[in-house]
Amino acid sequence: GGLLKWVYAIVNYHGVAKTVNPKRQAVANAEKALRQAQKDLAKIKKEVVELEGLLRDLGEKYETGTAEESELQEKAETMERQLIAASQLISGLGSERERWTKDIGLLQEKRVLLIGD
Repeated sequence: GGLLKWVYAIVNYHGVAKTVNPKRQAVANAEKALRQAQKDLAKIKKEVVELEGLLRDLGEKYETGTAEESELQEKAETMERQLIAASQLISGLGSERERWTKDIGLLQEKRVLLIGD
């Protein structure tokens, strides 16, 4: 009786071990894969943080560049208007020069006439 129970127990243990051992190995493999996946996830999260920082820096540089571009565009437009105004002033003064030259000629003639009187 006792030996038979022992043999049944060993056979039963063998049957259970045949099904449990592969499951234990599968659990160990799954835990190993989980640890590797967690390491990969931590690495990717770190890269995401770095990329977000880089993106933020680039966004700030873009905003600064855009503001500078707008400011330079406004200055260029102001200078263009000033250049046009200066050109019109020079052209207007050119015609005044002609008139002043004629006036000087007339005044010199009158002076000669005044001296002759």
